[in-house]
Amino acid sequence: MQVIGLVGYVNKYDLVMNLAKTINIMDKSVLVIDATLDRKLKYIVPALDNIGRSYITQYNSIDFAVGFDSMHDVENYMAEQSINISLYDFILIDMDSARSYEFFRTRGLDKVYFFIDTSVLSISKNRDIIKAMRVYSNDENSNLEMSKVLYRSYISRAANDYFEQKIREYDVKWKEPEYEIPLEEQDILADTDSQFSGTIDVKRHTKLYISTIADLTAEIIGDVNSKQVMTQIKRRKN
Repeated sequence: MQVIGLVGYVNKYDLVMNLAKTINIMDKSVLVIDATLDRKLKYIVPALDNIGRSYITQYNSIDFAVGFDSMHDVENYMAEQSINISLYDFILIDMDSARSYEFFRTRGLDKVYFFIDTSVLSISKNRDIIKAMRVYSNDENSNLEMSKVLYRSYISRAANDYFEQKIREYDVKWKEPEYEIPLEEQDILADTDSQFSGTIDVKRHTKLYISTIADLTAEIIGDVNSKQVMTQIKRRKN
């Protein structure tokens, strides 16, 4: 089992769902944990009525944990439901605040992808998250190593320099490669349609989006390449 941190103050739940589906397409079991402040997946992933504030539900062959306040709460719930969390191949945790990082990092993160956009608010919030990552780092003398994901925006040199200056004191080391998730009308429409259809259909996105998702998936899984992932996406009926 690998725990993947999808960290950053951007509205990335659509990307998280598409990434989870693509990993699932590669015959891997996936648990997505919504650790965001707004709990947006509660309004997108359907659940039984009166199921409670916190629950785990399956949607399009992926398990989603929604409404929990910490990783400890997720594990307690799963133990009560006789679910073995260690049987998942991958756990994806969507975190968008310093608080969510504090309370959901406890199993350790095998890989971290840090999502940024160019708004001043996002940069400020992301600095707070990186500060928390430094506070809770096991080795205060080491770099914070993670992959940068530019999410649905184009970053200018000035914006990038501003962001890097704000986080310089926390010794962040960006791993190669960096990723860029495009902002295209077709991608927005595909994600909107998925929310209403009940099917996460990755292949309806633009070629660039699919290529980036395939790159991310291959890097996360580790024993496949992007071309193999793209082939499976194209073959998938839904």
